Amino acid sequence: MEFRFPINKNLWSSSFVMLVGGISLLLMSLFYFIIDVKGYKKWTFFFRVIGMNSILIYMSGHFINWNYTNEGFFKWLGQLAGEPYGAVLMAITFVLIKWVFLYYLHEKKTFLRV
Repeated sequence: MEFRFPINKNLWSSSFVMLVGGISLLLMSLFYFIIDVKGYKKWTFFFRVIGMNSILIYMSGHFINWNYTNEGFFKWLGQLAGEPYGAVLMAITFVLIKWVFLYYLHEKKTFLRV
């Protein structure tokens, strides 16, 4: 008897959970090897800034309208690029605006601790 998990479109199927769980474990072990074992840490600064205040940036969506800020600064860029590239650029600038906010807090050594 052969035991298989067919990968299908149902998002929370057991096969999807097994696939994504396996990929996550492989990526975690790869990054552990690169960052902790080999010691290549300089390229992780972008992610460390986000990780140092991850709860704050998650909660900030309740108090700050990030879409309004993003469209105020970069709507012209999305329109200039056209579809479908404009949507991708708007998503990148959305992350960029949040990262700049977190970088400012990082430089001021302001961290939300729970």
